[in-house]
Amino acid sequence: MDIHLKIRGIYTTALTKFFLDKGLTIVSPSEVIQSRFEDDTKIDPNRPMDASIEDLNSGQGILLEGYPEPLDTVVQLITVTFEDAICRKRATDAHHAVTELEFPYLSKSRLDELRGRVVPTLSNHHRLRIIASEYVDLMEKKELVSHPEKRETLSKYVEERLIWDAYSVGKELQIDHVKLDGRVISLSEGELLQIDPGEKRLILQRKSFKGRGKYDGLNIHKEAGDYAITQVKQGDWFYMHNYFRRDGQLIGTYYNINTLVEFYPDRLRYVDLEIDVVCWPDGKIRIIDKEGLNLRWEAGYVSKTLKQRAEAAANEVKEAAKRGFLEYA
Repeated sequence: MDIHLKIRGIYTTALTKFFLDKGLTIVSPSEVIQSRFEDDTKIDPNRPMDASIEDLNSGQGILLEGYPEPLDTVVQLITVTFEDAICRKRATDAHHAVTELEFPYLSKSRLDELRGRVVPTLSNHHRLRIIASEYVDLMEKKELVSHPEKRETLSKYVEERLIWDAYSVGKELQIDHVKLDGRVISLSEGELLQIDPGEKRLILQRKSFKGRGKYDGLNIHKEAGDYAITQVKQGDWFYMHNYFRRDGQLIGTYYNINTLVEFYPDRLRYVDLEIDVVCWPDGKIRIIDKEGLNLRWEAGYVSKTLKQRAEAAANEVKEAAKRGFLEYA
């Protein structure tokens, strides 16, 4: 497979390892990459490139540009291997193509593993680098290199310092509800009510309801004074909103199905997978928006594996909700 890639950004070491294992050539490598892969004959400083890879501005994935045919091969290699990678084709013509790939929780974890085969790497390395790149690099170079046996302890320490220490009861967190096409919908901020670092679980209250429109899926009108109790666990395929009237009367429950939820110091982030589960106070439960997920799969945004995983998650949530197993609080 004679494809030549130029890679830059926080995912460089992991992706270099990935593509070298697949038989591709890495061109114009940085000095760091040359030193890390000095014995690999597929590192070539002088060959022209077929495609380039760099970080998205958000750090949540990569932007790929290049000739259409090799770029399609590169994209396919990633989407086949990284089951939750989100593919957004931005432009293409006979000579130039542009594709954006987002790396949610599982993809970042797989990239962490690949990087760890090359250099000492903390758990959640790529997510933590989005938060504090220099600090993560320092901890790995100064501490982890010297004490690889302390990887689990150091990883927990860094995650607590960068994420969990930033949380306190009363703090407001943003919820980044990322659509498959790349739009980021910021839901109303949630005030932290409960924080459970051991279970990696948060409970928030959201109050910014103006009494306009209806609640998605429930088809019930919003009223001024309504509020939601949002319960979320890092690494789950869903999270839950319980909607209430001002007087505490339950309106209904909405389980959002999404890529595994990621926690950041000031926000929660996930990619919405369209399909959801809704419950009414009378006990009726429905899976909704299956067709939305199907359309996004047909358009190439998600792999068949991710589509099936989202459908399975919706079915699991529905069955668990019937048994009352999803009431976190």
